[in-house]
Amino acid sequence: MNRELAILQYADYAEKIEYGCSSLYLMINRQIEDYPGLFGFCQLSDDFEEWKELFARTEQRAKEMGLKTLTGPVNYTTWMSYRWAISGFERRLFPDCENPPYYIDYIRRLGYGELYTYRSADILMENPLYAAGKEIYEQKLREGVVFRRCHGEEVYQFTREVYDISVNAFAGSYLYSPISYEAFEQIYTIWTRQVELDMFIAYIDGKAVGYVMGYPYKDMYISKTSAVIKELQKHKLYLALLYAGCAYVRGLGYEKMLYHFQCEQRKTFRRFDSQIESNEKRYAVFSKEL
Repeated sequence: MNRELAILQYADYAEKIEYGCSSLYLMINRQIEDYPGLFGFCQLSDDFEEWKELFARTEQRAKEMGLKTLTGPVNYTTWMSYRWAISGFERRLFPDCENPPYYIDYIRRLGYGELYTYRSADILMENPLYAAGKEIYEQKLREGVVFRRCHGEEVYQFTREVYDISVNAFAGSYLYSPISYEAFEQIYTIWTRQVELDMFIAYIDGKAVGYVMGYPYKDMYISKTSAVIKELQKHKLYLALLYAGCAYVRGLGYEKMLYHFQCEQRKTFRRFDSQIESNEKRYAVFSKEL
């Protein structure tokens, strides 16, 4: 988290608020028009009365700054750490939100409700999307789309492509705000250097237009991030990329893949029945009107 604090140099406003053994940052990010007032970088004790006073002081300061809502935990922008786990606390993933269950009880008692929710779950490789993806993948190959796989250190040769695709694809997403390439390049390695990344990049006429990224972790394989530029999001390219990644992971011997941090409010979010998906863990960002 300390490495992430450097992002606050870009904040419209940031102030550390402390009480007892607990602290957090009140931040303003006006690029997030609906919810510019944020709390994050939390260091919190298990004393509810301490939470109560800390958040009372933070909310009072937010009101003085003219903010109408307070939202978090978000470390200034969703490029950084955000969310708390709200279920599946016993499950340890990577990266993850490993807050204790009482965080959720406390924040709700303080009047904060779930604004956006997310989930991670194991999905059997043999599912309807995989079957449909194979046909789309083969169609895209016939159309001239090139799918390139890279692994390990090779992935970092494509940092600029990942950034350009991500900025295009994620613009307008919940709590999103843009960051510079220089900032992205620094934070990109905060967690990725701790795993062996695999990535498939799709190219059309030599231009990178989409990617899927994942890695093995313990006894599972995690699908972490995927993106396709907006102008191609209705052309089924994502499904083709998904198939390419799944086919590769199946070839490694995995029968399931964990899809990590899927936003449940996105129109493209879907669930499978219990025969296909399992081991769900859920997360949330909370908000309160001031």
